[in-house]
Amino acid sequence: MQKPADKTISKQRTLAKSRWKLIYHALKKDSTNADISSDLHQNVSVLRFKSFGFVLQKDIEDSKDCENASWSHCTCSLVPEFSLKIRQLNLRPTAKDLIGFNNTGNVCIWPAEEVLTYYCLKNRSFLRSKSVCELGGGMTCLAGLAVACSSDANEVVVTDGNEQSCQNAETIRKENTSKFGCTQVSVKQVLWNKEETFADLREKFDMVLGADCFFFDEYRQDLVNTITAILKPGGTAWMFAPHRGSTLRQFESVAQKNFSTNLVENYDHLVWERHQNMKSTREVTGQYDEDIHYPWMLTLCKR
Repeated sequence: MQKPADKTISKQRTLAKSRWKLIYHALKKDSTNADISSDLHQNVSVLRFKSFGFVLQKDIEDSKDCENASWSHCTCSLVPEFSLKIRQLNLRPTAKDLIGFNNTGNVCIWPAEEVLTYYCLKNRSFLRSKSVCELGGGMTCLAGLAVACSSDANEVVVTDGNEQSCQNAETIRKENTSKFGCTQVSVKQVLWNKEETFADLREKFDMVLGADCFFFDEYRQDLVNTITAILKPGGTAWMFAPHRGSTLRQFESVAQKNFSTNLVENYDHLVWERHQNMKSTREVTGQYDEDIHYPWMLTLCKR
């Protein structure tokens, strides 16, 4: 009989093999291998768990550009008035997409982005009449655009460092213009290591939002500098990210030089409940790993 520890090691080895198998075929650009597609969605660590179920997506089948992208209708059962059309790029992830800076946002909507979206929707009254910026919003900038159509914020600027992501977010913005009310909404390409890309945003925002964008060591200080630059004095940032080893703690340590910080594991009872449910079933499904999937909430207050 196999011991529990042996089963865990065996599972880790299987997942590691799947991960390297995906990267190998991504490098080979083998787009015809069905097993790789299955590995991508089921076994590769960062992608095998897709959603906490807070934001529901229903495909829009008659979308015009179905070859290059797919449209879906996003709702949240806990916030019935929320409704947003989003466009996701139909790209086959490459190794560069999976591990490269400014590329990961073109792969999918990550669980941390979903939880950030839900948290903003639930606490939308706090965002009313404020100026809000989402950093690293990826190809959908889901959280920022959800704020734009639900909170009566004065202004929302959604950003990413990837030009293709920004172009897609702009398409989404135009499609949902009628839902923004009096909120001014814009899309901007912001590169954290290039101050000229956000010079016009200095001390502009009451709130900054971000999800799962701490794990690139070389850009951690740049992200802190960007948040510092664009927040008004006394402004606040809501940042959601899983631990991913020590990367979350490392970001918090860097941020403490410029901000008062508060890192919280249990910040919403429904998120916590679903997290516990996922943990209880992970031995069966093998999909959920809290180190890379469960987002903690880090609040930054500019001194």
